[in-house]
Amino acid sequence: MIEGDDVVRFGRCLFGVFALILAAGAAWTSPLQSPTDRPILVVSGAISNANTSDKAAFDHAMLRNLDWVEVETFTSFTDGAQVFAGPTLQSVLDAVGARGETLHASAINDYTVQIPVAHAQQHQVILAVEHNGRPMRIRDKGPIWVVYPLSEAAAAMRPFDGEMIWQLTRIRVE
Repeated sequence: MIEGDDVVRFGRCLFGVFALILAAGAAWTSPLQSPTDRPILVVSGAISNANTSDKAAFDHAMLRNLDWVEVETFTSFTDGAQVFAGPTLQSVLDAVGARGETLHASAINDYTVQIPVAHAQQHQVILAVEHNGRPMRIRDKGPIWVVYPLSEAAAAMRPFDGEMIWQLTRIRVE
């Protein structure tokens, strides 16, 4: 049975263990690296991790190091099954420590759409940077296209056409 001074020592020991666990967790969190090539995506707003002032800039290699997936899907903007590859939107939000409910996604021409943050995980949204095995070019909806994986029947109903912005270059988290 633990009594008196033993209780105090046990409490201090337990506190020390928790402090070590917290410190170790902080050490495992790595800061967002800086791009080594031309950034193709900039995330700003309510984020915890930045690499340029108060924004997070990503080049192609940085995006490839996130939760990269390849999906075969249908869109109302293309004919037949298409293969898109890129990081999941959720992995980008995790990398920047996003703290918000809405994404304001902007294209090269400043066209902007709103995407609920909840869609990132609920619908396994990807930021496609490759289409049918090739890097996406600006004239072909690149550098990034927000893609919701859909069946052919679902794509025909166009449930997310308003959110599937192409030529994406910026996301502001609110």
